[in-house]
Amino acid sequence: MFAIVIIVVLFFSAFSIQLPWSITSTCREPSSLITFDDIKIVNKSGIPIPNGYGGLSWGNGMTLNGLNSSSGTGYTAGVVSPPNLAYDAFGNDIVITNATTKTFTINSFYSCAVWYDNITLEMTGTREGTTLYTKSVQLFMQNRTFIELNWSDIDTINLNTVCFWCCGAKHFTMDNLCVTL
Repeated sequence: MFAIVIIVVLFFSAFSIQLPWSITSTCREPSSLITFDDIKIVNKSGIPIPNGYGGLSWGNGMTLNGLNSSSGTGYTAGVVSPPNLAYDAFGNDIVITNATTKTFTINSFYSCAVWYDNITLEMTGTREGTTLYTKSVQLFMQNRTFIELNWSDIDTINLNTVCFWCCGAKHFTMDNLCVTL
């Protein structure tokens, strides 16, 4: 059995085949890894991310089991650590704040477009209403994007998607969020 595992690992390594999700994922110390996988999902369309989850407050954040979603969507491709991921409810902004202390650091996360390629994820990190950081990235349905921010001393991050041609179907996913509280 051990020999079979070694052969499979060598095969995937030799041909650079990407598995549909990572086996493990970590954050650099002292960051915390938020995977959404321990949230009990009670329906296929997902549930709101509970405020306080991972030490954060979640405005308009939802979570669902991406592996039980329609194949070919960013919900399935966006899963890094099975089975759950976060997404923006109704395509509206996700606003994340620290639930317990004033500021936090957002280090990184993985993201996918859900329904259409080439949507733009606009991120703004603020402290006391003053913009400290901004970044925009293009997202795709079948390829997760690793977004590294390392934004420190913020009290809010706003995540907004822009798509001028996709009629409001501009949802995005988030998985394996690394934060320092």
